Amino acid sequence: GRYEIEELYFATSHARSGCLYQASCLTMNDRLQCTFHPAMPIIGEEQNAHFADAFIELLEIMAGTRSPSNDSGESPGVDSAISALKKVPVAAASFYGLYGLLSHAGAWSNFYQSVMQMKESIADPGDFWAALNFWIFFAVGHPLLQSILWIIDVLHGTPGPMLADLVPALFLAGNAAVIYAVSASKEIRNGLNIFALSAFISYVGASLDGPAGLWDFNLALDDSYAGKVVKGCPTYDEVRQKSMDDFDLAKYQGFWYEHKFYDWTQFKEVYDTTLDIKITENGKGWIDDFAVKGPSPDSTSLSWDKSPVANGAHYFMLGRVDERNSK
Repeated sequence: GRYEIEELYFATSHARSGCLYQASCLTMNDRLQCTFHPAMPIIGEEQNAHFADAFIELLEIMAGTRSPSNDSGESPGVDSAISALKKVPVAAASFYGLYGLLSHAGAWSNFYQSVMQMKESIADPGDFWAALNFWIFFAVGHPLLQSILWIIDVLHGTPGPMLADLVPALFLAGNAAVIYAVSASKEIRNGLNIFALSAFISYVGASLDGPAGLWDFNLALDDSYAGKVVKGCPTYDEVRQKSMDDFDLAKYQGFWYEHKFYDWTQFKEVYDTTLDIKITENGKGWIDDFAVKGPSPDSTSLSWDKSPVANGAHYFMLGRVDERNSK
């Protein structure tokens, strides 16, 4: 007909969407028509215009018809330097994580193979997952406990005046500064998250490999016994000693003090470990009142006496008596 629509703009209601800022777009005569309709007066006209200009600029940059503008007020060289500097936390944390993973790649590979072999060798899936969950508990628990103890030692070692006779003012100020930096900077926040994950992977990898001074934290599933490598959890027959032939189970009862142990699942931070062991009335089981104190003064010299388990904690464990060892 005689009429031709050159431009068309429309808006939609905010009532159902709940959106404070909406943009409606359609193509007319090969041109994009955009309508920006905020929920006024919550969004003012000046703010609406600023957003509309930025939105159009973004579309033009994506279409390749416009280059990004520099609104920072800095020269291009300074702006590029600041942009590169912001990437340092994430890059450094990522490099650390990659190094930690690759440096222990062999140990991770052996661990995976051992887990698969254990899974194939154990008939009951419940027994397999029970053993693996036990491993996961200590793999996660050790690095978390180390971090917690370090923070507690920093808390009690921070100098300066105390607030309410509980927390050092300097400690609170430091926490506030860190929280502000993390919340205000996406780069710092991302870098810190990547660093925490990288540190965890490196710590567990070192425990699988043995180096990095973590000899008291060995998570490797393979062990050396009688001159050969035992894959995964050894069977009873593989570790049973000849001395068990005349073992008197009744003498196993009593109050025991732990002097040393060959058990890599133990936490090195505990001390004064005792075991109060009793055989059940039917002789087919045992009950152990396992007691520990922690952390030890050697591991956290500034805060060990503030721990909720400084005076001891008790854990009760139950077990079955193997008929091959009972008299």
